[in-house]
Amino acid sequence: MSGFREQLTEAVLLQIYDYWDSLRGGRGMPARKDMDPTQMPRHLPNLMLVDVLHQPRRYRYRLVGSCIVEASAENRTGQFFDDVDFFQDNPGVMEQYDSVVDDGTPHLTLEPFLNHSNNMTYEAKRLLLPLSADGATVDMLLVYFYFTTGPYARR
Repeated sequence: MSGFREQLTEAVLLQIYDYWDSLRGGRGMPARKDMDPTQMPRHLPNLMLVDVLHQPRRYRYRLVGSCIVEASAENRTGQFFDDVDFFQDNPGVMEQYDSVVDDGTPHLTLEPFLNHSNNMTYEAKRLLLPLSADGATVDMLLVYFYFTTGPYARR
């Protein structure tokens, strides 16, 4: 992951990454059980936890933060990605999630973010961080959205 941290130019992205990195110890990635939400309460509204199911690979929203729900005008908690039109319309985003699961390393991307009630589009940096209960197989993703445009930017 040499050089990845240098891609993170916003303080909040550095904080989330450094917290994740501190939980790894000598492992490639931490487990969900290592995380303590009380250590990052102000970041929870912009966080998602996504279950990674294998054989076949599927993704399910486990937790969607309140700012993400408000910005999208949808609460997708409990839904599978393959049931959400966004992923059918934006297959490159699914490829990014797959890449994190395949290589077990963090990724940072810039993503269009659509509000489904007013059709406004915002841009958000999306930090994807892998989690693994066994230290090898990614079974969950920690996702953080940093809005760069629109009413949710710099909140």
